[in-house]
Amino acid sequence: MELINNTFIPEKEIPRSRRAAGRKAFLQTFRNLFTSRNHFRRFMDTYRFNTIRWSASNLHEPSWGKRIGLFFRTKNPIAILQDDYRSNRSNLLNKWETSSLNRIQMELVRMGSMPIQNKDRHTFKALNSIEKKIKQLQEYEGCPDMSHEKQLLATYKYILSSPFDRKFGGLPPDEICGMLQQNGLSESNLPYQNYEGILQGRETVMYELATGKNGEKYLQPADQVKLNAGMSGISMDLISRFPAKEIPLPNLTESIQVSEKKEKLSIPKEPKKRVRKEKSKVKSVKIK
Repeated sequence: MELINNTFIPEKEIPRSRRAAGRKAFLQTFRNLFTSRNHFRRFMDTYRFNTIRWSASNLHEPSWGKRIGLFFRTKNPIAILQDDYRSNRSNLLNKWETSSLNRIQMELVRMGSMPIQNKDRHTFKALNSIEKKIKQLQEYEGCPDMSHEKQLLATYKYILSSPFDRKFGGLPPDEICGMLQQNGLSESNLPYQNYEGILQGRETVMYELATGKNGEKYLQPADQVKLNAGMSGISMDLISRFPAKEIPLPNLTESIQVSEKKEKLSIPKEPKKRVRKEKSKVKSVKIK
């Protein structure tokens, strides 16, 4: 997971929420009224610049009527005040969003690398806190895409809440997910697996999310996996649901005999010609 580096942002400048960012932006804008960058002074500086620019382009001083026109065409102090507030609020919201994303990702990395046997009540409090932060980042227009973080959170919460065999207690959730992905499971299907059966060392079916003809989504069973603890460590074996059937090879002599029989049967017999026997006609001879 790629982390967002926000170490250069001081902790005091990071607001706690979007509402806090709006309040802080208002206070910053109000304080600027009593500094050298107040909005009335910026208005007058802009008006003087417009007058000098007009004089330089027309090679003479503007008349009073022209000065009045330039005065009213200059952005008024109220508009400058509004732009200043929007700019301050945008900067503070950007800092808050960057800080929130970084905290969420760092917490997910910590949860993913923690062995499941080390979980306690503070673990689930941290998971609920991550869920609240993700929800806060999804409640406004233009919010960042948090689908990857949501999938990881749902997967880690399911793994850490599932009962497990003691021999698999040293496995962290991230390593379990990596084993499933090595066996052909996609990252989007990680939250839908039966981690209770996997962590107890049983042969467990993997599930994949599929879409039907009517657009309805359902879980389709795939291959089976099983966790094994051996001398070399813990591994996950893939067990196919559809093993290849062994077809016995026939003997060579039997195949030759069968083929010869087929050839003999396939040779057509020539029909026998019928020979018509002619009867010899014997004439009767009279003896005188």
